[in-house]
Amino acid sequence: MKMQLPIGISRRYAVLGGGVLITIWLWLALDRKILPTHRIWNAPSKGQLISPSVDAFDFPPVDSDEIRAVCSSTKWNESLVFTCDNNHGGIGHVRNSILNCVRYAIGAGGSLVLPNIALRDEDDMEHDHSHNEKRHGPGRKGMDYMFDVEHFADSLRMSCPDLVLIKHMEETFSPRRRGLLPEHLFTNVPTSGLEHPEEWSMRLEAWIHENMPSYPEKEPIVIDLEQSFLHYPTHSDGHKFAHAFGNILKFRPDVRRLATTTLNKLSEWYELPLNISEPIMKPSFMGAHLETGNPFLEQRHNVDVAYSHFQAQCAAYIELATSSHTPLMYVASGNLPEIHKLGLLATSASIAVTHKEDLLKEKDMEQLEMLKWDQRALVDYLVLLKAQDFAGVGHSSFSWQVAVTRHESGDHRKGVLESDVWSDGLSTLYGVRSSYVESSECMWS
Repeated sequence: MKMQLPIGISRRYAVLGGGVLITIWLWLALDRKILPTHRIWNAPSKGQLISPSVDAFDFPPVDSDEIRAVCSSTKWNESLVFTCDNNHGGIGHVRNSILNCVRYAIGAGGSLVLPNIALRDEDDMEHDHSHNEKRHGPGRKGMDYMFDVEHFADSLRMSCPDLVLIKHMEETFSPRRRGLLPEHLFTNVPTSGLEHPEEWSMRLEAWIHENMPSYPEKEPIVIDLEQSFLHYPTHSDGHKFAHAFGNILKFRPDVRRLATTTLNKLSEWYELPLNISEPIMKPSFMGAHLETGNPFLEQRHNVDVAYSHFQAQCAAYIELATSSHTPLMYVASGNLPEIHKLGLLATSASIAVTHKEDLLKEKDMEQLEMLKWDQRALVDYLVLLKAQDFAGVGHSSFSWQVAVTRHESGDHRKGVLESDVWSDGLSTLYGVRSSYVESSECMWS
């Protein structure tokens, strides 16, 4: 097994135990054939925040007393390592899966290998079965495929300094390495999430004792975490913790700047005096997530689910824009022909429809086209966060992620589910079941 040295490490250990750590790592390198090649002590980032006119979505690393309090009460185990490589799906799935990995690692007091992201097969969109990746799958990318890795590392260094981040660990066989879906250790997992997440460490210890050999002791215990999505109750450590914890993930800089440019172009083209530094801009435009015919739509949703079709979503979105007297709609969708169809139908209600591909030009458009499907969706996600109103669908984790994050930026008015429409005054989701609302309690904002 080859492992590169940690990205971040406690200042206390750096000052008081540097010599001890060096001795331990040399012993590990010689005795276990783990040869460290590069170590990053992860000093604080020297970069300054960029002007909102260039990057309206930049924010400093998280420095949270609430996260520090949880981490300081953790019993840390240097021989326990977690990997987090099974993060697949759209941004809603990937983001929450990675954050759950971090929370489980903290709860167990283990080290964490920097997460990876499993790619989705975009060739399915074109029904191209001759692509070389079809045989072996699309593969994986590092966190920087979607996120700002430096921000992630700096935030954990500041807010949870005892959590050791490991840059990379190869996939090698060991009797002391096994995969695990955390919620499988709990007998009852309702849609609202784990009833007693504080039992995770105790249950994990029992599972390790039962399933892992005690020898060789020099080998670390490595647990490959499977994707955990809507099962960890995000507010179990308090509201302030949940809000700060979600912010350890920030999108990559090029995506943030493209979203900022999209907003600037929208303001310029439609002569809207927008203050794009505001979390939610009022007055501005209505944002809509058109989720129809998505090749990545989860198979567990039936095709006849209400509001899963273009006609139902289109009618609902136009009605909402009309009732809120919002003459401009920004639409997020991977299906451009259906955006254009929505635009034609909206003209009869005197509503203009636009989208990122319509607003970005020349070099900006070239930069957008260099991005993959899920990376482009991040641009839409950021733009929708700042809309005056947002409309989406209940069967989409993307729509829910936008709504939950917007909720944190607003007046925290409790969402209400009437029939199959959920609204909190900032966002409206159509085709919502009560179980969806309960599951949203397990989505990090």
